[in-house]
Amino acid sequence: MVRRTGRPHRHIEFASYAWLLKGIFRTEAGWMDLHDGNLRFATPQKVVFDVPRAEVTQITFPWYYFGGGVKLHAAGEAYRVSFVLPNGAEYAEARGMAAVGDLAALSIVAAKAHDIGAGRAVGRRWRELLSGAAQA
Repeated sequence: MVRRTGRPHRHIEFASYAWLLKGIFRTEAGWMDLHDGNLRFATPQKVVFDVPRAEVTQITFPWYYFGGGVKLHAAGEAYRVSFVLPNGAEYAEARGMAAVGDLAALSIVAAKAHDIGAGRAVGRRWRELLSGAAQA
């Protein structure tokens, strides 16, 4: 099948929102997918990696990510990926509302709890899918 752009259609086995963890406080929002035997991470601006699963090594799901993230090497480069919406994305809004006594701030906290659960579920699925990839 060919899309209108002329590029071949990709068979996507699984995909999810994901964030590259950069340093202690920086993240880069993107999309991670497993397609046609390749693992790809892309942001709206660029493709960070798009490599065959055989080139995905040193896959670990550290306990301190609580199942919501992975560390891996793609084509020899190290990456840390979170599947949970990073703190700070909702922080400024919730802090401002809480400062004026707005009870809606509680809904943001509840939404964050939901994000954690959803991110952990996505992490479990990635663990299943990547367990067959080359591990070091």
